[in-house]
Amino acid sequence: MEHFLNAGILGGIFAVPNSVVDNYIKLANEASIKVLLYMLRNANQSIKSASIAAALNITENQVEEAFVFWENANIFPKSATVDLTAAGNSTVNTSEPAPSPVPKKKAVIQERADYNINPSEIAQRVEASEDMKCLFTMSEQAFARPLTHSEQRGLIWIHDYLGLSTDVILMLVTFCISTEKGSIKYIETVAADWTEREINTFDKAQSEIKRLEESQGYNNRIMKIFSMNRKPTSKQQTFIDEWRAKGYSFELIEYAYEKTIESIDKLNFPYMNKILENWHEQGLSTKSQIDGFKKNDNSEQKKEYSFDLNDYKSLVNNFGD
Repeated sequence: MEHFLNAGILGGIFAVPNSVVDNYIKLANEASIKVLLYMLRNANQSIKSASIAAALNITENQVEEAFVFWENANIFPKSATVDLTAAGNSTVNTSEPAPSPVPKKKAVIQERADYNINPSEIAQRVEASEDMKCLFTMSEQAFARPLTHSEQRGLIWIHDYLGLSTDVILMLVTFCISTEKGSIKYIETVAADWTEREINTFDKAQSEIKRLEESQGYNNRIMKIFSMNRKPTSKQQTFIDEWRAKGYSFELIEYAYEKTIESIDKLNFPYMNKILENWHEQGLSTKSQIDGFKKNDNSEQKKEYSFDLNDYKSLVNNFGD
């Protein structure tokens, strides 16, 4: 099927640089296209990001990100005033960008701030590499939307600079999104951590994600027991990790929580931890064992302080002597 547009019926029109369609239409996301068209329509006007966001029904962050995208593409000049008269003359760098070296496990996030690759270079990487094309396509499926320029750049940084393979990156991206931590900055941070700990193969990544999922599941169960509506603080998390490492059962932790509430009427991790440590030292690992131990302990105390009635009478009679 062929398509033809009769521009004469459109009335007032404005120009769009050829390079936008030729080189960037596949890379630009919806917000970037909206911002470009809006600015082309309102050329030679100074417009605040908030006004652009309101007009296009997008966020101010999306507006700023769109400007970064088109500035890196040389469609918008890198200045506060947008002059679109020369935008159509931008050219694409066709030389293959040299991949960055794998770091020595130090200051990797700081290096990320210095890493830059413009949209034309990204487009070339995608066209030249089936591996990169797969990474972008599968990541977009995981995000359920087109990738932003920052996300494209971040994924390439993880691949080229950190040296993680496509399957490992996709596993990481999918996991982060599933935990509602799908920002590219968070993904980059976890990727850098994995690189430092040499989690760089499919099997190692799978094992790490299994560990994280089990840890998160344990956390969720603890939060439910304590009726916590927010994630634990770092200090609270230290206690939870310690309880998990020592193999305390949920039944035991819940019982310690009940005893804590009975005693001080509030959630207190150090107090609970002391209770659990005492039970652990006494070899008590279940609620029934604890209740049985307390019953025996009370019986011993009663036996220790009981005495015969005759002894009591003798004691009273002799008291007056």
